[in-house]
Amino acid sequence: MAEHPFPDSLVTTVANERSVDPERLRAVLDDVQRRYERDDGEYEYSTRHNYGWRDEQAYYLYGSENVWQTVQRDLSVADELTDAARHVHERAMLQSASGRGTERTVREMFDDGNEPLVVANPDGGGPRFGQDV
Repeated sequence: MAEHPFPDSLVTTVANERSVDPERLRAVLDDVQRRYERDDGEYEYSTRHNYGWRDEQAYYLYGSENVWQTVQRDLSVADELTDAARHVHERAMLQSASGRGTERTVREMFDDGNEPLVVANPDGGGPRFGQDV
């Protein structure tokens, strides 16, 4: 299983800002990774999520406004932890987009109702085909 791809400093910062326990937040972030991971080490993110880009640490996906509601329901996570986890994903995606010169575009996507989803890149490679990541 791939661990979440987020630096400890980001997780701790968001946990402190959202008044949640950093260790509980890390556990939720790991659970989110497992939620999308398949047995073969790839990810299933369905047609509701679009592939944005990748780097050595992660795949950056965007899409369904229901992604975090689904995560909360499937994992039985409290509202405040779901909100914190979503903010970690959003900040990681914006930080990566900033490095690519596309932060404004990504912010506009979020303004249009798209939601962030960042999953670990276990082998450093890109998606193979179709919905396989």
